[in-house]
This record gives sequence, C-alpha cells and structure tokens, in this order.
Amino acid sequence: MSVANVKPARSLDVTPIEVGRFWRNGFVRLRGLLSPDELSRLQGAMADAIASFATSPNSYDLTAAADQVWKAGQTVSDQGSVQHDLDALALAVRNSNLPRLVDRADDGAPRGNFLLDTSVWRRVPALADFALNSRLPKIAATLLDVTQLRFYDDQIFVKEPGAVDRAAFHQDLSYFHLDGEAGCVFWIPLSDVRRGGGAMGYVPGSHRWGQLYKPNIFASALPFPGSAGLDMPAIDADPDEFGVEYVEADAGDVVVHHFLTIHGSEGNRGPTPRRAFSLRYCDADIRYRHRAGAPAQPLHHPDMADGDPLDDAIHPVAYRVSEKRRRAG
Repeated sequence: MSVANVKPARSLDVTPIEVGRFWRNGFVRLRGLLSPDELSRLQGAMADAIASFATSPNSYDLTAAADQVWKAGQTVSDQGSVQHDLDALALAVRNSNLPRLVDRADDGAPRGNFLLDTSVWRRVPALADFALNSRLPKIAATLLDVTQLRFYDDQIFVKEPGAVDRAAFHQDLSYFHLDGEAGCVFWIPLSDVRRGGGAMGYVPGSHRWGQLYKPNIFASALPFPGSAGLDMPAIDADPDEFGVEYVEADAGDVVVHHFLTIHGSEGNRGPTPRRAFSLRYCDADIRYRHRAGAPAQPLHHPDMADGDPLDDAIHPVAYRVSEKRRRAG
C-alpha cells in the first residue's frame, strides 16, 4: 500500500478499550495510528537504515548465517558484526540436532533473506526523532501506567520476498539486561502485512504466566548457550495448541506487545518486502541486570553492575507525566 492510500491518523492516541486489550492479551493492534507523514518519514528512515546496513556493528543477515550454521563443516562468517559469537552458536546448533525453522517456499519462488539490525536510531536521525518525539512514548506510558518512560533501544526486521526463515517464539525480556517487567515493544510495519507475508503471531495472555523463558537464536528453538530461565514450550511445533493469534496489519497500524508476551513470526512467502521497526520502551525506574547467556546490548557500558540505573545518554527518558497531570490524577 502506498503512503497516499493511508488514512489520516486517528484523533485518539490510545483508548481505554485498547489499554484493556493490551493487559488482557499482552498485545494490541492500534489501527491507523500513524499519519501519512509519519509513515513516509519512517519509510525514509528504513531506506537510510538499509543503505548503511553493511556498516553497522550489530547487523546480521540471518538467512546467510543460518545457511552456514546448518551446513556441517562450513566456516561461519561474523559478517563484520560483534554482537554474537556465530562460531559458538554454530557449534551449539550442530550439537543440538534441532531443525531450522522455515516455512515451505512456493515452487519456483525466488529466495530472499531475513535481515536484522540493532540500535539503528544511533545512526539514523529520523528514527531517533520519531522514537523520542512522536506520540509513542506517551502511549507507552499510558499502556504501562508509569509516570516516566525511557526509550530502551530498537531493531529493524526485514524479510525480503521469499525469506522463508521464521522467528522462533520467544519473550523479548529474556534478551534485555533489565531488572523489571514494565516495558513494551511497538512493532511498526511499513506496508500491509497479511498471512504468509511475515505476520506476527502472539500467545494471548502469556505475559501473565509468571514465567521467564530462555532466549533463543530465532532461526531455531535452541536457547543461547548458558542462558538462564525455563525452556520455551514447543509452540512452533503446534501453534494451535497454544492459541497463537497471527495479526494482520495495514500500513499506518502499530502493534504493541508486553515485554513478557510470547511471540514469533512467519516467513515471507509474499511478493513484497516485509520491513518493520521494533521500538522498545520501559519504565524509567528499571535498573540494569545482567542476564547470563543473553546477547550483549550494544550500548551498555561494559562495567555496569546489577542495580545500576540506566544511563540517560544511552537510554533517554522520552516522556514524563507533568506535575499538573499527576496532581489532577
């Protein structure tokens, strides 16, 4: 869908009904949240992100890496990135005998790649401006019922046409070095997303299970070596058993989920790229906590200790409820 066909942004940022859905299900689709101008600016930010993808120390072509990892004896390239030890992951994969998670490709369809990058806002000013100065921080504070809201970080996810690699079901908090649960993720597709085209799937109510599961490597259910927590149930093997709901979205929609909500995504068997931003917000009072086995967060100081406050320069406070509103409320 072109930007010209996107409906004007709605007048209300988030309704009480949507807040209720967020807490009941662990996710909510905010229909028509973005204006055509906001969507256009984000599409430009994505173009800048992809143009500089190869220079990022945190970018990975997950499809290319998985091709190497699942081929015995194949040397695994680090792709010029530093966040993961791909040789160690390859050894763990080969010792696990767990399958690679892929959707069945259509016969004769071209094969695309699944691309991921982290902390893009640090090099793409338009994304930084949107993450910090749009309506999203206020919406996140409303959903989480907190008075101060911090921007934690971002990722981009690009599934090219024919990128049939899935993202294994997981909880985001397992990957974050944070001591607290009050956080949410805004998943922002830049074009219409339909089933078979990389749709996100959520396990309703899983944020209320009271469990923290080990982070996995996305291309497989294999947990990161040395990670703490419980093993994730075999949701990818039988999504219906867990009531997985796949969410279709239009350009201009935003899907928000809780840090603890279990979710994953399809491969993209559609004819167009599925490009999405993932923006993460948390209660400004959350402290640092090292999670063994979880990937290194690119922007954390290496000498951070459990209980340290997050650095405002790295994870800026993006929203505060005014004293006037606080007294009125």
